[in-house]
Amino acid sequence: MPDPQRPSHRLSRGELRSRAVLLGALLATGVFPVAMLVARTAVARQISYRFLLWNLFLAGLPVLFALGVDAASRRGRTVGAMVLGLGWLLVFPNAPYLLTDLVHLREVPPSPLWFDALILGSAAIAGLLAGFVSLHFVQEVVSARLGQARGWVMSLGVLGLTGFGVYIGRFARFNSWDVFTRPRTLLYDVGSTVALEDTPRALVVTALVASFLMVTYVTIEMLTRVGRELPRP
Repeated sequence: MPDPQRPSHRLSRGELRSRAVLLGALLATGVFPVAMLVARTAVARQISYRFLLWNLFLAGLPVLFALGVDAASRRGRTVGAMVLGLGWLLVFPNAPYLLTDLVHLREVPPSPLWFDALILGSAAIAGLLAGFVSLHFVQEVVSARLGQARGWVMSLGVLGLTGFGVYIGRFARFNSWDVFTRPRTLLYDVGSTVALEDTPRALVVTALVASFLMVTYVTIEMLTRVGRELPRP
């Protein structure tokens, strides 16, 4: 049911245009590494880094969920926004997870190392931007309802949790859907990680990834706000 305390608000034409441009640019960042991968396959006549295609798809899911959260919130559907928000939180680590795919970088002739580095690096950037765009959308929703301070608390908290989510995905080899398909195994392994000898690595990876994401996201947000405040010619 719509929330009677919050009126429906549709995006203006200008807002729709700006959002379309942003999403188009975001799509281009994802298409670029795919195009390079296709070119590499055609030249080298061998398929490598196929996992990037699936990981790029997963990285785009947070954006779709965030758009759903925004749409539900604008229509005053609080429950729907919360459900979609939980889905967004679950898939969000898939976006920055692409950063860890850099561990696969190695020289595989005839493709030069720099070319493969550009494929993996551009995919990592695409994932990072997809995550940040989705986080920005959700933060705007939270800020509109609860205030800017709580919006920032939510964003930084999510990035902190994402650090551990990336660790679970890379080292424990769990996926987002394992919450539903293997919940007991997931809880057991996470508990073992916290309690046993892998704790130091888990803490270091979580702290470093979370710190990197926080610093980068805050910097981009501040640059965006400064750009809005600059006088237009």
